[in-house]
Amino acid sequence: MKKIKLYDYQQEMLGNIIGMLVAGGKSRFYNEKGEKEKVGSSVMVQMPTGTGKTYVMASVVKWYLDNCASGEVWIVAHRRELVEQMQQTLDRFCLEHGEKEMAPEAGGRVRVLSIQWLSRHICELERAGCVPGLIVVDEAHHAIADSYQDLFDRNRHAMKVGMTATPCRMSRSSFAKLFERLLTSPCTNDFIVRGYLAPYDYVVTGRFSSEQLAVNQLRGRGSDGDYAIKEMDEKLNIPQAIRRLYDSVKRYADGKKGIVYAINIRHAKAIAACYNALGLKSVALDSKTPAAKRKEMVEAFRRSEIDCLVNVNLFDEGFDCPDVEFIQMARPTLSLAKYLQMVGRGLRINRENKDKVCMIIDNVGNFRKFGLPDKPRNWESMFAGVRAGKGIVQTNVKKMQSAAAVNDGMVTVKRAEADRKKMTARQLGEYLKNVERFEQDGRWGLRVKEDIIVKPVYTYLSDFKGDYVVCGIGTQRRLYGLLDRRGNVVIPPEYRSVNVWNGHKVEVSRSYSDSRIIEL
Repeated sequence: MKKIKLYDYQQEMLGNIIGMLVAGGKSRFYNEKGEKEKVGSSVMVQMPTGTGKTYVMASVVKWYLDNCASGEVWIVAHRRELVEQMQQTLDRFCLEHGEKEMAPEAGGRVRVLSIQWLSRHICELERAGCVPGLIVVDEAHHAIADSYQDLFDRNRHAMKVGMTATPCRMSRSSFAKLFERLLTSPCTNDFIVRGYLAPYDYVVTGRFSSEQLAVNQLRGRGSDGDYAIKEMDEKLNIPQAIRRLYDSVKRYADGKKGIVYAINIRHAKAIAACYNALGLKSVALDSKTPAAKRKEMVEAFRRSEIDCLVNVNLFDEGFDCPDVEFIQMARPTLSLAKYLQMVGRGLRINRENKDKVCMIIDNVGNFRKFGLPDKPRNWESMFAGVRAGKGIVQTNVKKMQSAAAVNDGMVTVKRAEADRKKMTARQLGEYLKNVERFEQDGRWGLRVKEDIIVKPVYTYLSDFKGDYVVCGIGTQRRLYGLLDRRGNVVIPPEYRSVNVWNGHKVEVSRSYSDSRIIEL
């Protein structure tokens, strides 16, 4: 098997998961004979979109195969696209899995299955003696469904791991009946500060814009508790609103490529037609688009042959493309999970463009229900069902409408580097000369007087050596990296030692016998 390389936070999460699986499972239940039997340990894992959940998932699978002699591994997802993505990840690390999910005799101990197929064929697997020792659920916020509950009830002895960026439901359902405990990662802002996710600018439609007022008047609700598709289409799928969508992209993301989230197929096609007519190469994709064409269009997007992918519920989960430079929300939502999944597609780091700043264009006022994407969330209360993963709806709509005239402009609510971008190169150079480290509650950051450049998230920061400072994370097993004066991560903190030579060369080492020189 190929070694899976993990970042420090992924390695820490892997250790926590394994610790839970080994030490857990203490609860017991009575079987049909009235005998007490041990229940397999279970844990739900929260990691923000773009931080490598599939790598951690693959590492859990590898740990199980290496350390547990019997039992299969079942990786279960609710969409075929997610199944294929997980298969590709397993292939990347040479973890063998069955080629056909419908064959009980498929080779290897790992099966990647859609929950729909599994619900229809689980009895066949049981008759064939296929018993899971580990069940891994991808996008586990969907695990409240009866089909997952049945899977867990049939396999009480199996260890269970659920992976998600958003452990919440609009219905305020609790996950505690499926998973014993929730493990959470640092918040999204910490990942941005440390250079693992991209910084972003955020613009939102005005409080008294036509679109915001239309969203405020939405009254219908679908079966999932979100806005009714038909009513959204009636109020927002109109030529004037679609033209304003284009104007927003042209103004804030001209020359960039990105993803647009539409209400339904009709809306997506209307947006793509408008964009194409005005010179923005776009394509509309949805669940009815043939898989081969979807793959072809995504690859064309990666090659920059297409500027814009207008989609309907396709790229809010499981889409891994760090080339996304802007996100446009043309559909409102009440779901916190859907909101974070949509904006999270743009925060993946592009290793070819380390200075990437994602532009988030919110034409439907989702910001006013949920706040910024990197706002801290109380995941524990949502996991327990104490709080709903649902946005706060605007009140006093009629009063708001009568209070102001319609203003269809956009409002900037966040700029990645607002103050420093306003400076001239000379002013910026003088400003950065005054960057200093500071300590708060045992953690270190960077600042210029009262201006925080890097929040205090590091356990170690050295003095500046030229324009660079060595940063450290962890306590007992500290790992080191390198920051510049702007707080950008030049070298991720994943080395046992980092030494700066003459201000332009760095020696990094993972062990005494493994070191190399990096030119800055």
